[in-house]
Amino acid sequence: MSKTDQQRRAILKGAISASTLAMVAASGLILPQRLLAHWPTNAFNAETVEDALLALVGQAEVASDKALNFKVGSPPSYAVNGASVPVAIESNLENIERVAILVEKNPFPLVMSFDLTPASILPFKSRIKIREDSNVIAIIRAEGKLYKTSHFVEVDIGGCG
Repeated sequence: MSKTDQQRRAILKGAISASTLAMVAASGLILPQRLLAHWPTNAFNAETVEDALLALVGQAEVASDKALNFKVGSPPSYAVNGASVPVAIESNLENIERVAILVEKNPFPLVMSFDLTPASILPFKSRIKIREDSNVIAIIRAEGKLYKTSHFVEVDIGGCG
């Protein structure tokens, strides 16, 4: 079986598992809090970038930022509306364990964090909220190392009430 077929099967298997869990949760048999047992509460409630990173990834060696490509805003480094700012992360790193995005001047800097399975591949695109002109930081954890880069983004209308 080819690597592509294996990736497809892993994605389908994950989607089926997620939809089954969602149906069980909706039926009331499992409470949603139990599905989020490993939610990094301390990281999302942290008020500084340093505290959020420590709670999220702990101590790790910081490697070259050239291993990841990170874009914020449209055009890059500018956002008309801070309530919906596009972000994109690309990397050819192998064994990526976690991806996180932080906004330095948001009330709670950690805006996004997710763990990846070996079947997951980048690029990843999403939208985030930015309160005011700020550094936006992208972090990838792979094989025990942190790959970190940031961009300063100017915002016309803040997105965090």
